[in-house]
Amino acid sequence: MSDGEIRGPSRGWLRSRIGYPLLFISAAVGIVALLLSSESEIETTSGEAYAIGVRTLEVVPTLVNLRVESEGTVQPSASTQLIAQVAGEIIEVDEALRAGGRFAKGQLLLRIDPQDYDNLYARALATLERAEVEARYFDAERIRLRTLAEQNMVSESQLTEIERAAGVATASLADAQVQVEAARLDLVRTEIRAPYDGRVASEQVDVGQFLQRGGVIADLYATNQLEIRLPLANSQLAFLDRSLVATGVYPAGSEPAVQLAADYAGELHRWSGKLVRSEGAIDRQSRVVYVVVQVDNPTSDRGVDLPVGLFLRATIAGITVADAMLVPRSAIREDDQVLVVAPDNTLRFRRIGILRYQGEYAVVTEGLQAGELICVSTLQYVVDGMPVTVIR
Repeated sequence: MSDGEIRGPSRGWLRSRIGYPLLFISAAVGIVALLLSSESEIETTSGEAYAIGVRTLEVVPTLVNLRVESEGTVQPSASTQLIAQVAGEIIEVDEALRAGGRFAKGQLLLRIDPQDYDNLYARALATLERAEVEARYFDAERIRLRTLAEQNMVSESQLTEIERAAGVATASLADAQVQVEAARLDLVRTEIRAPYDGRVASEQVDVGQFLQRGGVIADLYATNQLEIRLPLANSQLAFLDRSLVATGVYPAGSEPAVQLAADYAGELHRWSGKLVRSEGAIDRQSRVVYVVVQVDNPTSDRGVDLPVGLFLRATIAGITVADAMLVPRSAIREDDQVLVVAPDNTLRFRRIGILRYQGEYAVVTEGLQAGELICVSTLQYVVDGMPVTVIR
């Protein structure tokens, strides 16, 4: 082996493997030291606070008429199952006596064959006439015998007998009079007339049918006066007159007005009613109290009769609150707070007392003073004491 074959690494190889990296590291250290020695301070300045413009509403105490809203279904104030009081063959049925038919009070709806009842009435009249004749005869005979008894011309037994006969004749006369009245009523009852203005819900008879006494003729309901049962929560009762809670009824003439509305046949119809009473009991399942609205004029503002079974929206006139403030719902923030503009044009959080929400407003009774300004602008980020520019 020669000397050249056993020599170590060359100088060029050492320079590329070790020298250059050391040179780069030294240069980097030098640059970092230069940057650190030339560090400059950054000047900071505080900008002026910018007052944003907000829309405001001035607080004005006013008289607020509260409303109570509910929904319910129309039902008749009176419904009747028409029953036959006499038996017989039906010989006439009015066209109104059909399901959905309309009728007026006193209108003839159905006629039963009266021939048998005519005969019974005539017989009762004949019996009455005979009883009247006998009563007159025995009454006159009693007077005559009493006169003779004063002269001792008749015995005591004869006088007793005529008194008995006269009493029997009088009783027979009374019985005959009752029989005549009963026969007359049966004859009248062969004509069945409507008890009120209304409509027919259903009917079960027709011409030629033999109707038994007590047989069902039809189901009727009144249309001249209708009712709506409205469910009210316990909290809603607080906004109605206290007499409803205390007694369950309103005194005549003081019933609250109720506005009723519903979509019917593609149009919006309105009716007027009045709140007349409460049913008193609290429903065990729904925990509501039902009140009854009475509609005396069932014709809408568009001339349509209020149909039974229609679902309505009802607005009841409630109590009046004095010195209350109406604040838009949009101005109410979390925890029943509003933003009040202070005299120095800064926003301040204020907790208020809300009696209830009504429509788009909150009825406020506590926490605000007359003349104060509340912010009604929608602000996403608010800091208590933030300066603002008032836009009225």
